[in-house]
Amino acid sequence: GQFLAQQLLTQGPPLGLTLAWVWARDGASLEGLPPTLRLPDLGLLPSTGVDLVVEVAHPCVAQEHGEDILGHADFMLGSPTALADPETERRLREAATRGGHTLYVPRGALWGCGDIARMDRQGTLAALKVTMTKSPQSFRAQGWLQERVAAAAASGTRTVLYEGPLRPLCPLVPNNVNTMAVAAVAAPGLGFDGVTACLVADPSIPNWHVVEVEVTSVGDKGQCLSVTSTRRNPAGLGAVTGSATLGSFWSSLQGRCHSPQCPQCHLG
Repeated sequence: GQFLAQQLLTQGPPLGLTLAWVWARDGASLEGLPPTLRLPDLGLLPSTGVDLVVEVAHPCVAQEHGEDILGHADFMLGSPTALADPETERRLREAATRGGHTLYVPRGALWGCGDIARMDRQGTLAALKVTMTKSPQSFRAQGWLQERVAAAAASGTRTVLYEGPLRPLCPLVPNNVNTMAVAAVAAPGLGFDGVTACLVADPSIPNWHVVEVEVTSVGDKGQCLSVTSTRRNPAGLGAVTGSATLGSFWSSLQGRCHSPQCPQCHLG
């Protein structure tokens, strides 16, 4: 959020983009901004006249405020793990239709997002697996997954924390698997139940986030297209988001404003 705010302030005006306001669940996070840019209450959104609201905080923002936002502006959802809850996805889609606005999901750290979406549209996507490997300190786990992360940190060895359908993983690490959620949005034919998620804790890579995407096409006589990409994203120790992902979000923001067909998925 701080990165995007700074980009809009310094690089936005020549591009025709203006930062109208910033809201945060923790008001202390806004202390570095001029008072005129601090929105004390999201209930004031209708009076601000903004065209686009960008969320890069937590899926609870979309769950609690997404419908109201879509009633007044387009909404770029930086925490698409919120959509793993079917009721939340339904409410947001319906709100976008009622309000005449669009819900966008930026591609974030998902390499090959456009190719995955195209294969899904053509009906040639048979399987999609996303493996995310990070240092144990980078995970913000909840529920039973907390114990596994703690055990991985204590053991000092590479540990597979989870492997299976994506949907049940999202509420356990909502801040950490948004890249996987983007894959589910890009490939609605598979969705949150069909995309396979593999989450790995590896203490040997404290300064990297590694995302491996395995795509398999529909086969013919035992032969099929198979593509595997590996993205090594530099990251600070304990960081939830890799540094290269910041630039990806900025690119998606510009793409939505200047060419709505550019790097994000449309949900409404």
